[in-house]
Amino acid sequence: MSSPFSDIELTEIRALFPITRSRHVYMNHAAISPLPTPTFEATKKWLDVRNSGSVENFEEGMETVETARKRVASYINAPDSEHISFLGNTSDAISAISEGLQWNESDEIILNTLEFPTNVQPFRRLEQLGVTILYVEAENHRVHPSDIEALITPKTKLISISAVQYLSGFRADLKAIGDLCSKHDILFVVDGIQALGASPIDVMECKIDALATGAHKWLMSPMGIGFLYLSEKMQAVLEPYKTGWLSVEDPWALSEFEKAWLPVSQHLETGTPNIIAIAGLGASLKLFEGIGTELVRNHILHLSGYMLEALQSRSHVDVITPNDDTERLGIVTFSVESSLEADLDSVLGTLKEKDISISAREGFFRVSPHMYNTEEEIDRVMDELFKQL
Repeated sequence: MSSPFSDIELTEIRALFPITRSRHVYMNHAAISPLPTPTFEATKKWLDVRNSGSVENFEEGMETVETARKRVASYINAPDSEHISFLGNTSDAISAISEGLQWNESDEIILNTLEFPTNVQPFRRLEQLGVTILYVEAENHRVHPSDIEALITPKTKLISISAVQYLSGFRADLKAIGDLCSKHDILFVVDGIQALGASPIDVMECKIDALATGAHKWLMSPMGIGFLYLSEKMQAVLEPYKTGWLSVEDPWALSEFEKAWLPVSQHLETGTPNIIAIAGLGASLKLFEGIGTELVRNHILHLSGYMLEALQSRSHVDVITPNDDTERLGIVTFSVESSLEADLDSVLGTLKEKDISISAREGFFRVSPHMYNTEEEIDRVMDELFKQL
């Protein structure tokens, strides 16, 4: 797949990222992203108001929150913005599901052995209630719908999976898994943090009941903000796992305590919102929309494919990221025979001295380019990395 951007278009995109004005090559977006200038300016605006402006800006802030909520809903094709709750991170969002559902001792949950702990630990806590967790044993760093289907029993209540796995970069077939869950009347939960920003996820097409994410990785937004999408089906069975003064109708009637609760998706937003971070997320989504979300995805796929080709030309390299562009997005993960005994942190430190940022996970190097990166930058990463091995 070739890049959808012309040289001029890519230059214009790169101008939105001050990090590109130096020789710094940043390709660690699977961990955290730099903020594009429009996002930085959106957050700075709210800091300026609190620092030297009107200070009291709650009403304008809530308008900003609702604008961002509509952008999130549009990005994931939610029926409307009322299905979206802003939470602090992916763990908060997954915990809202694990803590908010009613569990029976015989219930079963299906996970898999590739998951980042965020999509495991909140469910593990349920084992003390007698809930059984079944793990798909991933083969060749992949989890396919047939692997999941083999574990389904009449006791299966919920299936949760990452849209893209944090280590291998394997992209799950969410539509097929969603169809499987719908067929068996199973709740379908997706951790979207390694996909969203690199590519939208269509919650309606994939029949997702809960989509959880933080926004500091591919969504290129401030830390400490994320969101949770809840389907009508999930909202009908989910109880809020936390409550606050904004969880009720007419919260400003401060002396009236016996008030009706809001629907769960609104109930979960318990108090003062993180307006600064939400404004940043809204600005990032506006940027993606302006550039074109499909173009962003295709450029990222182009770069990950380019890197895979570069690795295939080198000997003694073990790549665990799928070559098929339907099974990956932006993460490319590999080991090198000569690196097996190396101190990977030391290698990464040397690369940082050369203004190159990648990461290492579980004994593998992980490189994750975004929409503003170039083939030339990938060449530089590969050249400098292999000099250390």
